[in-house]
Amino acid sequence: MTPHINSSSQGGRSLALACTSAIAFFFAARALAATPGAFPDIPTPYLPSTRVAVDEMLRLAGTGPDDLVADLGSGDGRVVIAAARDYGARGLGIELDPKLVAESEANARQAGVAERVEFRQGDVLVADYRAATIVTLYLLPNLVDRLKPRLLAELKPGTRIVAHDYGFSDWKPDRSVVISKTYHLYLVPAAVAGRWRLHAALPDGEREFDFELEQRYQEIRGGARVAGGYLPAFEARLAGDRIAFVLVEDGTSYRFEGRVQGTLSMEGTVRSGPGRNPAEGSWRATRVLRGGDEG
Repeated sequence: MTPHINSSSQGGRSLALACTSAIAFFFAARALAATPGAFPDIPTPYLPSTRVAVDEMLRLAGTGPDDLVADLGSGDGRVVIAAARDYGARGLGIELDPKLVAESEANARQAGVAERVEFRQGDVLVADYRAATIVTLYLLPNLVDRLKPRLLAELKPGTRIVAHDYGFSDWKPDRSVVISKTYHLYLVPAAVAGRWRLHAALPDGEREFDFELEQRYQEIRGGARVAGGYLPAFEARLAGDRIAFVLVEDGTSYRFEGRVQGTLSMEGTVRSGPGRNPAEGSWRATRVLRGGDEG
């Protein structure tokens, strides 16, 4: 996996750069990272991730046998191969350089995982990786941010994105880890902004609420409109397609947990009252009006 510089597409790579030139170029790029739009169309050096970095990215993502790991800018295939060899996952590498694609395929055969991985020659800005459950990135900041709209629109809620060193400029990571390098974990959030009609089975009977949510990526806030007032949603959290919030009415707390089902409904369990064994019921919400796009 290699860092890329891009302004109109990924641009060409110069594999003939000497190691010292590549490292000098990379650190110069790091200095430019603080300046938006600072990267011109110039050749990108091939600087592979270390073995430690590869493992920490896959570990942070919680990679397992049920996952499809897509590595964008996959270089010699090391992230994809490690995902299959060490974690039992399937892998997909997207790489612009056809020579590196061929090298990746040879490396996969040598590692004995060729049947579990695929490498495609292509531009990460247009390639199809919608089936991925994990996406790994070691790209420079302008390309990371250019990818963001596609990642949010095309990946399923709950898909894990791990960015090595450079994260998204305005999207707060769900978790960050520093082990030799910095790794950022993002969970693609479900789109929940808007107005909902919420039905809940509470101890005193069935209740209906007009429920509203505002959203910026995984950060949500809102509440329920009731006769004579408004109940704010406390501790509102969104992690992929999992949602949780607490409503308090007449001295009783109602703790809602559930999953977002597509774009039109969400449902789950509501626990009411104090103690270790609160009353438990079900809830379901249907969308009445969609809010603005997150971000």
